[in-house]
Amino acid sequence: MDIENYIQQAIFQENEQHRTFYELIWENFKEDGFVITDEENHEIDAVIKATALQNLVGEFIYRLYDEVNETGFEDVLEYLQNLGFDESDITEYCENNDSIEIDEDDFEITLKNALDYTTEIVADKMLEEFSPDDIFDLMFTVTYSFEQDFTFEFEDYEEMQAFIDTNHEQLDNYKEEYPSVMRWVESGMIC
Repeated sequence: MDIENYIQQAIFQENEQHRTFYELIWENFKEDGFVITDEENHEIDAVIKATALQNLVGEFIYRLYDEVNETGFEDVLEYLQNLGFDESDITEYCENNDSIEIDEDDFEITLKNALDYTTEIVADKMLEEFSPDDIFDLMFTVTYSFEQDFTFEFEDYEEMQAFIDTNHEQLDNYKEEYPSVMRWVESGMIC
C-alpha cells in the first residue's frame, strides 16, 4: 500500500485551496520521520495525522470566519475504511497508544479521542517547525479569499511563500485584526 500517495490524493486533494499548505507541512513532517514510518500500524497513524492537519485548518477557519469545523472522526473512519481497516484495527491502534483514552463501550468516542490527541501533537509539531507568525501567515494565505481581480491558486510552496513575502505587511495587519486567532496559534492551537 502506498500510504503517501493515498494521503496526497484522498485527503490533501480534498480541498484544492488548502493543498499547498498541507503538502508543505507534510514534507516537513516527513523529513523528521513524524508521519511516514515503517512501524506497525503506521498507515493508521499517518491517516490520523493527515486528518488532524485538516482539523487544524478547519479550526483556524472556524476562529477566523465563524464557520463550522467539519473535520471529525467520521473523516478518519472513512479514510481508514477506504484502506481496508476496520474497527478492530483502529481500536488496536488506539489501545497500543497509552495517550489515547479508550471507551470500551463506544468506538466513536475512542476514535474521537484519537483524533483529539493526534491534533494536539500535530499542532505541537507545527509549532516546533514554524513560528506562530509563520503558521498564521500560511493558514491565512490558503484560507482567505483576497478581494482582488483574481483568485490565487498556488502551484507549489514557492509560489505561496513568494505571495507571503510580498504581502507581509498586510498579513501583519490581519494579525492585528484577528488577535484572538493569533493568540490561539501562539497558545498551541488546541481545538
